[in-house]
Amino acid sequence: MRITEIALTNFRSFQSTQSIALAPVTLLFGPNSVGKSSVLMALFYIQQLLEKGQCDPQRIDALGEKHIGGFRSLVNGRDLAKRIIIKLTLDKSGSIGASYNQIVELVADDFGLPVDSPTADANHMAVEFHIAWSKAENMAYVACYKVWLDDCLIAELASDAGLKQPVITWLNYRHPALLSETDQDEYADGGFVSRLHELLNANRKPEVVSRKDFGQSSEVTFEHAVIGFKGLAGALPVLGKRLESVIEADQQALTLRLHEILSDVVVAPLDNLLVLLNESLCIGPLRVIPDALHQPNPYPQQKDWYSGAAAWDVTGRLSGANMVALNHWLNASGTLNLGYFLRSKNVLSQAIYSGCIDTASEPHELVETFGDSFSQDFSEAKARHLVAEKFYNKWVLWDDLNKIEVAFSEVGVGISQLFPLVVATVKAERGIIACEQPELHVHPRIQVGIGDLLTQANKNTTFLIETHSEHLILRILRRIRETSDYELPAGLKPVSPDDVSIVYMEPGATGVKTRRIEIDRTGEFTSRWPHGFFAERGEELF
Repeated sequence: MRITEIALTNFRSFQSTQSIALAPVTLLFGPNSVGKSSVLMALFYIQQLLEKGQCDPQRIDALGEKHIGGFRSLVNGRDLAKRIIIKLTLDKSGSIGASYNQIVELVADDFGLPVDSPTADANHMAVEFHIAWSKAENMAYVACYKVWLDDCLIAELASDAGLKQPVITWLNYRHPALLSETDQDEYADGGFVSRLHELLNANRKPEVVSRKDFGQSSEVTFEHAVIGFKGLAGALPVLGKRLESVIEADQQALTLRLHEILSDVVVAPLDNLLVLLNESLCIGPLRVIPDALHQPNPYPQQKDWYSGAAAWDVTGRLSGANMVALNHWLNASGTLNLGYFLRSKNVLSQAIYSGCIDTASEPHELVETFGDSFSQDFSEAKARHLVAEKFYNKWVLWDDLNKIEVAFSEVGVGISQLFPLVVATVKAERGIIACEQPELHVHPRIQVGIGDLLTQANKNTTFLIETHSEHLILRILRRIRETSDYELPAGLKPVSPDDVSIVYMEPGATGVKTRRIEIDRTGEFTSRWPHGFFAERGEELF
């Protein structure tokens, strides 16, 4: 499952709606302070919204608890009359994802309802959040939440500024995901009303409701009675559990089945998105350098990646395959080739205990903790002298040129700045690996190697990279060209234009503007780079 597009409106420097297409490798270019970091921030703001219901956070947890100042600082122009709108589109890539179908195997199609999970069967889904400020309650809240399945709007939820009762304001009852097999046979009838439509509006007062989705020439109209539900933060439903609503049928099993369908439509997409964001990480622009006294944290958290500290914490627990991959990228010819790699070192831990023979239970814990082996002797009739020894493995940085052990604080700072990205790349299994300026403090030769790291080391994640490096992008363009010309060096995976999204960002009259720079199969740009491609080089040379 991947996020394939982010659309931002009224978020920080974004005013008019701008869309950023995400590929397996996405590079964000642009002047300083244009808003590249805002794209990363928007993702983890949504994570905090889903996980904790926080529309007005002072800090973003996943960004190392970075202070962002709440909704007032996030909304464009600090204008509380505006709504922040964030839309995320996901490609499920064949995954089933979350589902609330539980009793369907017991009741099958006895109720004439869809038996398959709407979300599980969808190939694509999108969710959109409208976050607004309530003057009445003096707080931010989700004013509107929309869901698309397979590029078709299926549901809209809303809450008023008084936060009295969030409601499902619209359902697309003719969406294929909400039709049973019988419904699909009768679908051509213009007056058709599905069984689900009938049951959800029974004994209530429906009104004619219309919606016109993006790209549609005409409105879709239904009779629909709003459905009140229990929300987390305005129109945001509670994640991880079946939706609680006002719907109540004559049979308990039918009521439960209706709520399962509604939950699959409006809750399951959020569950899927939160899982993906929880598996993601962001490495900030300045990474810590551990000294010789550094002790790994046995319980690293997502937020610890922002400073890079988590990389040092998890390294000692990497699998054998991960460690081989890490050292390959650190030191093998044709990779980053830094001249350093990690090697295992046996360390002897020794503890000495002196006591009395009648307190033999006292050193018991010490022996269990430290003692792979121990010895004891007696200096007097009741005195005991005990030595406990334990060997353990420790990973140390090895200087391959000088054949000596070194500390990260003793080598070039660029190596320690790049190390967290390499660790994250070989360790991550899913989600997004975001990184600000991975080229920081590293030589141009290593910068081109980062291009290979992003395209070769991990095909299961999405890289979202904020960068100013011309060298990095030139390497990626070269690999695309070599793939097309069948000249790719042995051992490298093919790289196509679809694997890369290069997004240029620049300020405009209505906020930041984004433009995807298209690439052809020869590794050339097919659309003009704004103001030239790294024009400073030409200006300085000529």
